[in-house]
Amino acid sequence: MSKITLKLMQHLQRTPQAPVLKDETTQRWFSGGKLAADVDQLKDQLRGLHVGHGDVVLVALPNSAVYPVLVQAIWELGAVVMPVAATTTPAGLQALMRQRAFAACVVAPDLLNAAVTALTTVTRLQLNTTDELTLVRDLAVPGNVAATPTEADVALLVTTPQASSPVGLTYAELTTDVTAAIADYQLTATDRTLVVTPLAHREAQVALLAARLSGGQVVVTPTFTASQFWPQVETNQITHVSVRPWRLATLLRTLATSPLVDQLHFMTAPTTPTPQPAVHYRIRQPVGAGSWFTNHAKKAIMKGSEQSGRYLRAHLAGTPRFRSTG
Repeated sequence: MSKITLKLMQHLQRTPQAPVLKDETTQRWFSGGKLAADVDQLKDQLRGLHVGHGDVVLVALPNSAVYPVLVQAIWELGAVVMPVAATTTPAGLQALMRQRAFAACVVAPDLLNAAVTALTTVTRLQLNTTDELTLVRDLAVPGNVAATPTEADVALLVTTPQASSPVGLTYAELTTDVTAAIADYQLTATDRTLVVTPLAHREAQVALLAARLSGGQVVVTPTFTASQFWPQVETNQITHVSVRPWRLATLLRTLATSPLVDQLHFMTAPTTPTPQPAVHYRIRQPVGAGSWFTNHAKKAIMKGSEQSGRYLRAHLAGTPRFRSTG
């Protein structure tokens, strides 16, 4: 079994009653036991639909509590997850389905009609993490027998700006990314991570896995809203945030009026297949007219690629809040 799938299973087993994951939409926390029960139910259903090792499952859902358990269930069967944006249009979804054979699709309600054909079956589930989740099985695609994945198996098929088709990411590569993220962001069991970046993106999946495998808690939110961001951080006592660079630029413009942010880490990992060396940036907060914090206890930190830094410098030109610390 791959290291990631084994560690995810063990993490839920160690936290049967403890809150592990919060869905911002429903304002509900879920224990490891509740999440594990959903993983088991999803595995049983997918296995019954003959989805197994090497089969590709397309996932087009907004960020929610069901997303991580769905991915874990697919992985435990040895199948591959291809996450795409929840904002994908029906025509876009049908184009993807013509380009690649998907054993199954799990999509948002507004995409369901586009995913269903004369050769599909539809299964609706009620889970702890969602009142309804629909599995669409393409009967034209023969399924494989379920098998535990190895480090060499593909875990994710992700799209990148540099590639015209999805790129396969193995469990070994994913483990390398997650291990580096835990070390880079110094994630521990006492941290709480807010995942704002859509889970269709590689960096969001890595941030989510890093937070879970470090033993910390995760809060997932489906949409980015600048006006709600700082209250979410304060209410949920967030220590780390997975957010894309251009979203961060928006947030930094309002940092002066935000609630006090103490050691908030912005996880803006590079989106290229080969991560660039991390560059650290320090964002200083004002404490009064004409003065800026230099106290290390009163700062927000962003660790990302040099590409992210160039983007932020261009969009925050003339502001004293942003500077590279090497």
